[in-house]
Amino acid sequence: MSQSQTPNRRRKQLAKQAAVLLFAASLMSGCSLLPMQQTTLQPPLIKPAEEKVDAVDVKKGTIEKYFSGTAVVASSHTVPLYYKESGRLKTLHVSQGDVVKAGQLIAELDRGDLDLRVQLQKLNLERARIVLNAAKRDGVEGTDLRLKQIDVEREQLTLDSMLDQLESAKLVAPIAGVIAYADAKSSGDGINGYTPLVTIADPARTQLVYTAEDPKVISGIEREMPVEVTVDGKKTTGKVLQAPLDAPLTGNKDVDERNTKMLYVGVTDKSAKLELGKSVDIRIGLEKKTGVIVIPRSGLRTYLGRTYVQVADGDRRKEVDVEPGLMTQTDVEIVKGLDEGMKVILNN
Repeated sequence: MSQSQTPNRRRKQLAKQAAVLLFAASLMSGCSLLPMQQTTLQPPLIKPAEEKVDAVDVKKGTIEKYFSGTAVVASSHTVPLYYKESGRLKTLHVSQGDVVKAGQLIAELDRGDLDLRVQLQKLNLERARIVLNAAKRDGVEGTDLRLKQIDVEREQLTLDSMLDQLESAKLVAPIAGVIAYADAKSSGDGINGYTPLVTIADPARTQLVYTAEDPKVISGIEREMPVEVTVDGKKTTGKVLQAPLDAPLTGNKDVDERNTKMLYVGVTDKSAKLELGKSVDIRIGLEKKTGVIVIPRSGLRTYLGRTYVQVADGDRRKEVDVEPGLMTQTDVEIVKGLDEGMKVILNN
């Protein structure tokens, strides 16, 4: 009994020793899993980038203020055609853009059966003349002969009146030219007296017309000012024919208001190809100064009513109050505050 217990006891002791060894090994391995103390890396030292400034040297130059725009070629001689009395349109023979000759039929009013009545009246006149001639052959004299003569005169007057009505129904071109305007009326539409139905423009007599949206942009332009005209990429010369300052007062509110926005230019080069309706570029010098200090307009600064520039002073910036003069879209004249050789920092 005692001999059988001895091996069992030994096995239990060996198991305990093995468990102790495993526990110790786990402790040793666990120590290797503990995180090691990390060393903090210092950020690299970066040299700050130098500030880049856009600056220009202050120097004297030329500055010019000018007006530029796009004008349209128009005729300087136009003739409106209209009827003196109201009626109903029979036929409009032309449309806008058509080329017409002097004497060409433009439009006709509907005169109903006037053509037939004219033919009948011609017969009445012929009949009265036959009766008068017969009376003369028969030796009729005095009152009876005079009555026959009156019949002829009456029929002639009636025929002349009808022919005038027939002629007044026709609109005929008084000059050769181009139909610049044609009313969009059809046969049977009513026509008002003295209302233009068409307008004929003489293409041989042209001018340039500019219409401003804002009258202020052309308020400084005067008659006879030279104009640079660009037609199909080629430059030629012209002059101002009429500007708002020179426009006559007509007493018509609409016309006078329109004239404040209109600029008329004549092209002095007769060889320039100017087609009606064509767009051309115009440029008019308004004011020019030479030998003055000029800087880009982007260098001028304003703040709370103060006008100044920033000047480079070594590595620093210095604000200098200035007095601006003539100003264009890109440049500005500096009347006071800057000297040649300074460097102005642009506000880009």
